[in-house]
Amino acid sequence: MNALSPYTPQSLRVLLFEDNPLDAALIKKFLVTVGVRSTNIHHVDTIPSALQMLARENVDVCLADYYLRPSTGFDLMDEAKRYDIDIPFIMLTAMEDRSIDDGALARGAYGFLVKGELTVEGLERSIRYALTRHERERLLARDALIDGLTGLPNRKAFYGRLTGAVADNVGRNGMIAVIVFNLNGTKFLNESFGTRVGDDILRAVANKLKGAKRPSDVVARIGGDEFAILATDLVLPGHAVTHARNLATAITGTFDTCDGKHDVTVAGGVSTMTASKNLSVEVTDRLMHQAAQAMFNAKLLTRRGGVSEIAVARLQ
Repeated sequence: MNALSPYTPQSLRVLLFEDNPLDAALIKKFLVTVGVRSTNIHHVDTIPSALQMLARENVDVCLADYYLRPSTGFDLMDEAKRYDIDIPFIMLTAMEDRSIDDGALARGAYGFLVKGELTVEGLERSIRYALTRHERERLLARDALIDGLTGLPNRKAFYGRLTGAVADNVGRNGMIAVIVFNLNGTKFLNESFGTRVGDDILRAVANKLKGAKRPSDVVARIGGDEFAILATDLVLPGHAVTHARNLATAITGTFDTCDGKHDVTVAGGVSTMTASKNLSVEVTDRLMHQAAQAMFNAKLLTRRGGVSEIAVARLQ
């Protein structure tokens, strides 16, 4: 995991969601005292202006007053979540109310401060803890979707992108293709030459796929020796097959490893569909299943012929 970013108040960008001028002035003073530049403190008192600021500026943390007639800081947190705005919120309140505290925790607030007890040190500590925790959670979430060996998205991430692609193309009859590749002979390589050789092959194939893919493609490692490609912006199923053959060519050949050169061939399966209306929720599973089944059919041919093969399925 990457090291956490250092906490530097001088570069901190703060959104202050507060409708009381006196409270706003005091909090600004505290922030400047701990080293935050006054030009980096953005003060708003309505949800629309807060959302606009969050969309326009690279805000690091939001200090949100709980009660702003007729809205609350909770309303802002809910709206930010709806717009996929991911920043740490610290809730401020004029009264120590357990129900507000519990509500802030339930919505994922990173801190809860009572204004009457607020100190420069306490505010600085809250912000520092919030930023550190948020960064750690962000890295954990990212690592949960990344294959550690190749740096590619993993199976979970690929399914998420596939589901999103299907949803994006519904209504405009966009074509979607899933291409699944399985490397031949990796079990033999691992058993005969060691897993380091197999790992070298996997990393090399990942790099070849990244170099050969189109800008809109999503390439993932979805299993031990299996890779998947999500291809959109296609016109005909034949275009997906041609693309799959080009990718197969890119990852077929001789690769350098820690134990010399080794030859690699692949079996590939292609499944295509048109994202029309009335799709069932199982469509992504069906796409993956049919691509995998086509890949297994190609696998039988590669075992007999010793070359890379592509098989095709069409989702009806």
